[in-house]
Formats: sequence, C-alpha cells, structure tokens
Amino acid sequence: MNMPQSDEEKWNLLARHERLGEILLKLGKLNLKQLGKLMEEKVNSDKQLGELIVAKGIMSKAEIEAALKLQERAEEEFVESIEELKEKIKED
Repeated sequence: MNMPQSDEEKWNLLARHERLGEILLKLGKLNLKQLGKLMEEKVNSDKQLGELIVAKGIMSKAEIEAALKLQERAEEEFVESIEELKEKIKED
C-alpha cells in the first residue's frame, strides 16, 4: 500500500469514514479471511456486505444494523469535531 504523499491525499485518508468491514474487524465480529472472502463475493453480487453476512449466518440483521448505527455515529462525531475545530481556529 502506498503512503499518501500530498496534503490532499493525507486529508482524504484521514476524513474517509470507516467502512462496515473495518468496523466489524475491530469489533472482532469478522476476521481478515472472512472479510476477504465476503469482499470477493460482493464484487460478483448485487448485495451489500451486510446482506451477505446475514445471508451466510455470520451475524444477525440486528447486529448489522447496530454496526451501521455505530458507523453513522462515528461519521457524525467526526463532522462535529471538524466544525468545533474550525470555530476554535476562527477564535484564535
């Protein structure tokens, strides 16, 4: 994996929201091998990752929905923290 070089590339990496698979890895709900297989299957499917996970019985729909809510909250908190930082910079 190439490291970002420009400030824009670094910002894009920093600001990118966590994907569902990354969250599930961190929570210990999936391992890398499982995620890799699911992502390969996703390429050849019209299903979302969460749908594949539920269809395979790895997790329940409720568990996927909880992880998606966690993902959404993390994105909201990131945006809020950026807004707070902007305000603080304006004050200084």
